[in-house]
Amino acid sequence: MKEGGIFTILDNCLQKIAIYAKDKDIKVIALVPDSSQFNYPNIDYIDFPKSKNSWIARLYYEYFYFKKLSKTIQPDVWLSLHDVTPNVKAKKRFVYFHHPTLFYKSSYKDWKFDYKIGVFSILYKYLTGLNIKKNDAVLVQQNWIKYEFEKLYQIQNIKVCYPEFVANTSTNATPIENTKIQFLYPLVARSFKNVEIIAEAIQLLPDSIKNKIQVSLTFAKGDSKYGDYIIDNYTSTPFQFLGKLSREEVFRNYQSMDCLLFPSKLETWGLPLSEAKAFGKPILAANLPYAKETIGDYKKVSFFNAENPKELADFISQFVSKTIEFQGNKNTFENSNQLNDWNSIFEYLFKD
Repeated sequence: MKEGGIFTILDNCLQKIAIYAKDKDIKVIALVPDSSQFNYPNIDYIDFPKSKNSWIARLYYEYFYFKKLSKTIQPDVWLSLHDVTPNVKAKKRFVYFHHPTLFYKSSYKDWKFDYKIGVFSILYKYLTGLNIKKNDAVLVQQNWIKYEFEKLYQIQNIKVCYPEFVANTSTNATPIENTKIQFLYPLVARSFKNVEIIAEAIQLLPDSIKNKIQVSLTFAKGDSKYGDYIIDNYTSTPFQFLGKLSREEVFRNYQSMDCLLFPSKLETWGLPLSEAKAFGKPILAANLPYAKETIGDYKKVSFFNAENPKELADFISQFVSKTIEFQGNKNTFENSNQLNDWNSIFEYLFKD
């Protein structure tokens, strides 16, 4: 959990539990890759730097070392934030699931640019299922994942926990070339992020539209094989490569952008969708279950087939020419029993 949305989950959890535990009889021990990334009080940190670079090391920790560690710590509550259920001794056990590869059918492109995506898509459902019934509850980010888990693992103790998000909407905007209509796609460059469909859609546009737009992407040369492929093969596309940005920098770009593009084929949440909505910005998103549930009730959104660049091209053209009629979106899920912020999650974990 060192970058992107999964790091945000870890960081937010530690930030919130540091506050939650302040005036309570709770001792928090966080097992993290690098404690220097966090400066939150009321937490004891144990570093596992090898877990960032080696799956063999991670599996050893999860299924062997953590059992020994749990016997030493003797925890009342063990919360695994990273999908799999470790082999530990604890009075209560929970796992928080947020890795969407379990539901993804990998393509040749995925194996070509990052073989781990292909491996995960085959093996992850087995790793996720290992020990899963030993949990007091499984925490998932969306209702569609809850339904899939109930079918796949024959379990009922699943709680939907929408990621908590508070936008800093007072953030100043990033200065931009205001002669262009600005589209933004915040991402870590992975093959399932589907950047090609943006390039292919732009190639279908007439010059009168194409010359009016700029698409900003948050990666740079050297970040990944897939990112390098995009940079090298779409040189005539009006892409701007911003590199990795801090959250403050991303928020500043939300302020200055005209529209969010989000064609990703694989997410369990899709944090930029929540962020763009909080800023009141228009959104063009993949027509997939995660996107519709993440966005919820919102008027300024339209959805396109993630495999059809012509649909996206039509929406971009309509947006630029100011003729677009947004489809809008409505929440269709019963959410009275959801846990919608970290404090609600902690109350649930520590009850009784």
